[in-house]
Amino acid sequence: MSVTSAGTAPKLSPQVPFCPCCGSHETSLSFQKSNVDYHVCCPCGFTFVFPWPDDATLRKHYDEYGTQYYSIDGLKDFLLSPKHCHRQISMLLRATKQGRLLDVGCSVGGFVRAAGQLGYAAEGIDISVSSVAVGRDIGLKIQAGDFLSAMFPSQFDVITLWATLEHLPEPNRFVRRARELLRPGGTLLASVPNFNGITQRLIGTKDRYVGIDHLNYWTARGFASYVARFGFEITETVTFGFNPITLMKDWMNRGQSFSCEQLAVQAKKNLSFKDSGFAHVHGAVEKLLNLGSLGDVVAVAGRLAGVTTGANLTMELS
Repeated sequence: MSVTSAGTAPKLSPQVPFCPCCGSHETSLSFQKSNVDYHVCCPCGFTFVFPWPDDATLRKHYDEYGTQYYSIDGLKDFLLSPKHCHRQISMLLRATKQGRLLDVGCSVGGFVRAAGQLGYAAEGIDISVSSVAVGRDIGLKIQAGDFLSAMFPSQFDVITLWATLEHLPEPNRFVRRARELLRPGGTLLASVPNFNGITQRLIGTKDRYVGIDHLNYWTARGFASYVARFGFEITETVTFGFNPITLMKDWMNRGQSFSCEQLAVQAKKNLSFKDSGFAHVHGAVEKLLNLGSLGDVVAVAGRLAGVTTGANLTMELS
């Protein structure tokens, strides 16, 4: 998981625009922000950044960002706290049983830690060496590497992609790889920002999460349909997340980037807020927003019913 910072933007590689989800070249420029072009796919309605950073640039960007971000006092405790991933843990318990779990894009390993405490054989992988080092220092089973090429001794019962697919130039490859590594009957859990959420509806591109760190933008309905295309039976779709304080700051800041220090202060305030009496009111508001799929994050659970032939898989992704 990452957030937009005021640092140097990743180097973009010039290419001919095409949709990273359906592959269509029928796209049009939707809007621009901070000299970055955001396109929309005409056939499927998906919004995406183009051109996108190459793999080497992304790896360097997130490692440098992690080194700066995680060195800030108090951030490690926040990211390793079970309160930071309580919604994801709730979904895990609803949608799965204990088993072998891989968290892709695990950051410092907060979710891996929480899942392990609940009896899952949990491990994680992340592209950022600096992020992984934080979790390894406290004994978590996480590794720095490329999920697409990493080798694992056996398949998993659960694979999670929390706040990961929005960062990837080629999200299809990651979902395919997750499918390959799941046992028949296994479950994929994934979340992305909801491009039709309440914050988007109110302030649009002023939202801090519309930025070069986020390359892909799904709506709640679109994300569930996207995951289903890979042969997963969608067992749950839920939206959550709404921070009125963050919304007001973004509106007043008019979409400008925040520094790591500013993000760190906000993150620690968010953790304090979750310990306050307002948390119950906030939870009730989130439940109401979910009724209209208006939470700022959408998460899906997809079950892999069985093995699909190569011909069928090609047809699903065409």
